[in-house]
Amino acid sequence: MSNSIDGSVNDNEHVMIKIFNSFSSNKDKFEPFEKNMVKVFICGPTLYDYTHVGHARIFLTYDLLCRHLRERGYDTDVLVNMTDINQNVFNKAKDESKDYHVVARFYAQKFAEDLNILNIKSVNRFAYVSDYVEYMESHISQLLEQKIAYYANGNVYLDISKDRKYGMLSKQSRNQLQLHRLDIGPNKKSQEDIMLWNCSDDFGFSWKSKFGSGIPWWHMQDTTVALENFGANYDIHGGARELLYPHHEAHLAQYKMFSTSENPVKMWMHVGLVLSNGEKMSKSLGNVVWSKDLAQKYGQNLLRLYIFSTHYREDVNFDEKQIIERRQLLQKINITGTKTSKKTDSELSVLVEAFFAALDDDLNSPKALEIFENICSKVIAGSNIGYDDFQRICQVLGIVL
Repeated sequence: MSNSIDGSVNDNEHVMIKIFNSFSSNKDKFEPFEKNMVKVFICGPTLYDYTHVGHARIFLTYDLLCRHLRERGYDTDVLVNMTDINQNVFNKAKDESKDYHVVARFYAQKFAEDLNILNIKSVNRFAYVSDYVEYMESHISQLLEQKIAYYANGNVYLDISKDRKYGMLSKQSRNQLQLHRLDIGPNKKSQEDIMLWNCSDDFGFSWKSKFGSGIPWWHMQDTTVALENFGANYDIHGGARELLYPHHEAHLAQYKMFSTSENPVKMWMHVGLVLSNGEKMSKSLGNVVWSKDLAQKYGQNLLRLYIFSTHYREDVNFDEKQIIERRQLLQKINITGTKTSKKTDSELSVLVEAFFAALDDDLNSPKALEIFENICSKVIAGSNIGYDDFQRICQVLGIVL
């Protein structure tokens, strides 16, 4: 028996949660390494600009997941890495004639404010990658000593041939992997080898190390943050689908070498893209919509209903009209909130459980919202829903009335 979010008690022995695992390409039964603790690593923001709706979708998705896991009796420990060692951050600092730390901390604060506006309460800790450089140096040294990494072109690379299963996460053969032009250098042993420490490029900012003056490369940044916080394994690695390769593939290869486990991460859970007129929404393309502007214009409740109306694995073509269309559902929810009873009718109890069962099935939020709308319609027509059941649903969705 364990407590749900609102303090009620759930018997979790027979609750099966399934999550689509990118590694297996299946909906896998979710069982954390530790019985009641779920450790989640989310690839966080690069700290040089504000949060757009594509980023917001990622963090709203994992907020929904964690709220549901807590409803089902689990505790969650959510770690978000804050990328402040990055060429975009350095460029922004140079453009504004500021220290890169100042720029990174400014956008980190704005990111935290955006999460707060969106009622995202599930993140337990943020980790600035610049705080982990000495650990990265130590980890890379370990790989060099084990002859898993090597020097070339003044840089340090990971020898991918040491991982016979490299490419399994992104479902690529060795031949396919060799077609990618990554971390180009004439003296690399193999085209797909991953850069660990970059001494050959001048970004205007660098760290002194035993490898030379340079910067730790982005894959090693995340691996080190996860290792130092979670140890040899954790349960869910989350991020956008576009990070599957090379970033998550590299992260997994490195993690396996440090943890000496073939499966140090239980689930690889990827969120679809947010598109703008069919193109990926990104700062580089200049087609972004800032999440804070949408939240201020429509409120976080409506934004959540809009995001959760599409399954998290599907791409979303952003359309403001579709946000406005969710007002009807929000109005029904508001009316239902004024009509709660002491107990839930048996017919509605079945629907309440169906709502949570939909989320058990790979976080099927569109189906869950459809069931919730049905519940609201029945309550408005005269059926009874208990205050506790109504609050459980709103709590998991992050709806605040």
